[in-house]
Amino acid sequence: MDTLITSCEDGFSPLGIVREFISDDLGIPEKEILRLANRNRYSPDVSLIALSPRRKGGLLKGVILAAGETSSCYEQFATPFYGRPYRDFYYNVTYEAIANACTIWKSRHIGITHLSASGKFHPDIASCTAEALAHFCDIADSPVIDSVAFVGCCISPTDLESIRLLNQEGDTTRHKPISTNVETHKDHDRIFLTW
Repeated sequence: MDTLITSCEDGFSPLGIVREFISDDLGIPEKEILRLANRNRYSPDVSLIALSPRRKGGLLKGVILAAGETSSCYEQFATPFYGRPYRDFYYNVTYEAIANACTIWKSRHIGITHLSASGKFHPDIASCTAEALAHFCDIADSPVIDSVAFVGCCISPTDLESIRLLNQEGDTTRHKPISTNVETHKDHDRIFLTW
């Protein structure tokens, strides 16, 4: 993979497990990654944080820290918490993370973790991820993606069975653009999502 999209949740989570690797590969101190992840996780705004490399020679073109189920912004959509996922949230966060990775860094090999709370994965999140990916790839002028891998998470092939329906639906489902606003900082970009 050349880009990683991961939830902002730290600890025994995909980000917590790979934080040292991300730090070494991008040349960003772990404390800074954790600070930015926590900033995004505890913000009331639905947003993504895009981290570009600060050193040459790494494997990754960038990492996107995405809002997820344990993010404060998700509380407005969660009824009940850890219940059935709010599909618009997961779809839009995933779609915009993929779109930004492909646009900003020209990524072609994307790794993505589930955006649920650790140990609370719901298969609908995998469906939303697959749908966002399919809709991104369906857009005529979208950049080419050669591969997508679900990494460091508990998504299985059976969780992705719903993507077969997308192929049969044809033009009945399409991406509905949302409003995004990019705030550029010295050390990262923050992308705000509104729908």
